[in-house]
Amino acid sequence: MLGDWLKGLGGSNGVVDFLHPAYMERACAAIRLPDEAARAVVEEAAHISGDERLKAAARRLHRELFVDKAAPGDANKRLLATGPRPAMLAAVVYMGALPQMIDFYEAKGIPEPIWLDTLDDMAIWMRHYYDLHGKWGLGQVGWLVNHMTGRLFRLGRLQFMFKSYGMPFKAFRHRTTGDVAVLSDSGVRFRADGQADGTNGVFDPEGGWTSVYAYDGSAHKGNPISAAGAAEREPVILPEREWEPILQPGDTVLDVHIPEGSKMSHELCRDSYRQAAAFAESRFPEKPFKAFVCTSWLLAPQFPRLLPADSNIVKFQSDYYITPVRSDELQTLERVFGFGTTPADLPRLPRETTLQRIVYDHLASGGYIHGASGFVPKDDAVRT
Repeated sequence: MLGDWLKGLGGSNGVVDFLHPAYMERACAAIRLPDEAARAVVEEAAHISGDERLKAAARRLHRELFVDKAAPGDANKRLLATGPRPAMLAAVVYMGALPQMIDFYEAKGIPEPIWLDTLDDMAIWMRHYYDLHGKWGLGQVGWLVNHMTGRLFRLGRLQFMFKSYGMPFKAFRHRTTGDVAVLSDSGVRFRADGQADGTNGVFDPEGGWTSVYAYDGSAHKGNPISAAGAAEREPVILPEREWEPILQPGDTVLDVHIPEGSKMSHELCRDSYRQAAAFAESRFPEKPFKAFVCTSWLLAPQFPRLLPADSNIVKFQSDYYITPVRSDELQTLERVFGFGTTPADLPRLPRETTLQRIVYDHLASGGYIHGASGFVPKDDAVRT
């Protein structure tokens, strides 16, 4: 198997020398790095091997991140501040994590194609670094550490991570009809339009209000979230005999991420949810989860008004109960027009695709757009 070949290469006593030229060449090929990026990584590994200081730093940081599995924040910060080409050092160190990643996958009985698909993100983010800086490197180490340490998995079109639900909302299902209602937790500040105060940098000191929630043992009372993803000021009461809690802060969920790449059809997304549910139940039975959760520009509540009902974005949203979070237009601008785009670039933005023209026209006419969060109850997501 590919994993055995990588783990057994260039080392002694079962320890892989990730700076070994044969290891790095095969590893780059295995995870499908573009040829130019692969050559840059192999050359950088050779350069590091010839510099005792850099070699010691690379091995030390690799051990911290992927053997000792220390908290990655500080180690990644030091990694991106080490040597004359820190982003290339980061690429080499992260490529060196494959044996530890493979060990984890094998212990869980996870098939090899899943880790290969999961690591497609390495090529994506190295390409983004090249597009931004004109040279190869890896800057998204805070994100990719999740891939390398068995926290994130790509299953079909989508990526998934186990997380604790951290949004201030509670969801309930009607025991007879199956309808779902969502209440805000207490203490959330909303504007008069029901969006989180401060969204798009706009605060509402005059019309804003703060949510309340209470449970008296027989009913839940709080501010509901509308189907359009806005909080409503008038509270509602959900009697417990009629409404069953299905999601609340602290519950285990699968966080959904959408990698760059092929079209995101509704059918492919639904298939990914089904794959993820089966994967979680078979490989992580100790982590039963309640829902799929996504926080993204794709859940912008403006899109159903701006895009056709049969667009992939609107269909993706249709599975989710949208909840408002403080957000802005930055992620939309970056995903639609390119990384590094800011609102100041609006007059110069391209209008080559339909989505670019729609977003541009909306913003140029004074409209706002912002991301949101949302959830799909597990049972709903896997229903055929």
